Amino acid sequence: MRFITTVLVCFLLVFLNSIETKAHSDEAQPNQTHLQAGILLSTNDWLIPLQKAQPGDVFTVMPGTYTLERIPKLETDGTISAPITLKAQTPGTVKMRVRSHSGLYISGKYWIIENLDMEGVCSNHNECQHAIHITGDADNVIIRNNRFKDFNAAIKSNGKILNGRREFPDRIRIERNYIYNDHPRQTGYPVTPIDVVGGSQWILRENFIADFHKAQGDKISYAAFLKGNSDQGLFERNLIICEWKHKGGIRLGLSFGGGGTEKKFCKNQNCDIEHYGGIIRSNVILNCPADVGVYLNKAANTKIVNNTILGTTGVDVRFQTSFAKFDNNIIEGRIKDRDKAKHRSGSNIIQPSLSSLFPKASSLDLTPSSPNELRKTFVTDKRAKDFCTGKPIGEFIGAFAYPMNCNVRNKLMDAVHYEDD
Repeated sequence: MRFITTVLVCFLLVFLNSIETKAHSDEAQPNQTHLQAGILLSTNDWLIPLQKAQPGDVFTVMPGTYTLERIPKLETDGTISAPITLKAQTPGTVKMRVRSHSGLYISGKYWIIENLDMEGVCSNHNECQHAIHITGDADNVIIRNNRFKDFNAAIKSNGKILNGRREFPDRIRIERNYIYNDHPRQTGYPVTPIDVVGGSQWILRENFIADFHKAQGDKISYAAFLKGNSDQGLFERNLIICEWKHKGGIRLGLSFGGGGTEKKFCKNQNCDIEHYGGIIRSNVILNCPADVGVYLNKAANTKIVNNTILGTTGVDVRFQTSFAKFDNNIIEGRIKDRDKAKHRSGSNIIQPSLSSLFPKASSLDLTPSSPNELRKTFVTDKRAKDFCTGKPIGEFIGAFAYPMNCNVRNKLMDAVHYEDD
């Protein structure tokens, strides 16, 4: 099934146009001014101010378009009571143009990055790898309410050797971001908008991820994965559209394990399990016609709960260390165990085609023809949430509670209004 529609394009164009028309140049402001609101940034060189950051600092970027001359390194540690914040005061008023390998490099703990619009502008797609690179012991970082466009792996995280030991960022929250590419990425490098190697307790929630075509090499790409002997990750209430404005390549949705990890890059140099104890819950995954919506590679003790997965080949569970429990999902396609993997299936709707149950899906209206078919007899996960509201989903199968509080179009309209506030 194909779910790329004119309606979706129109709503997202409204969102993008509102961002670009708001931004304006403000180079006449001083580079760094201490005010009650925090520290104001207004030139292209943020490196020195951010290197001098102290716990509790709030760096507010003045409205405008910035081409960063050097990669800002966010190395100072904040604290749980005094995080360090880098933000635009109003979403859509600050555009960061990235011409190098990465936009921001974070190795300090307790940073918050929010309300920024970061765009890769490299003609060579081997550059503009990351909007944000998180590494080492950069625990408790929050990345929220940003737009990242035209990067290979917009958010990248991996380990770094510190005092003879490879440390990984833990307890990271990636929430309410918009990540996509206007054109296929002409590169053989990995193309995965959220690419995480190692680390514990990552939360990826309420993100919109689309159009991550890797046009060279093996042409395989993912919307997001957690791998490298990582553990206890959560994908929740994300909207994934593999093919939105352009088509091609082999695009997969969400994954624990991705394509695997080289041993030296895994936590404790052990890749027998790529991810342990992960949860994929209340996501909507659409239009991945060449491959699966969910891929589990050496993913032990995984829970797949209350997702709606349409227009993909289904779900793959692969390799002997993978085990997954499926409850209350709607899956167009199949669940396939490969290479000695195993799964257990509860109350799910799994069919090769679900066009009769979702007759208006081509317009991104996922209202079912018969809502009573989506009621389950008992609640298996009280933490499952409605994709639209975030409230407990109760007795329903799939990502939506009924009567529906939104459809995909409404959700995108809400996002546009949120950005405009």
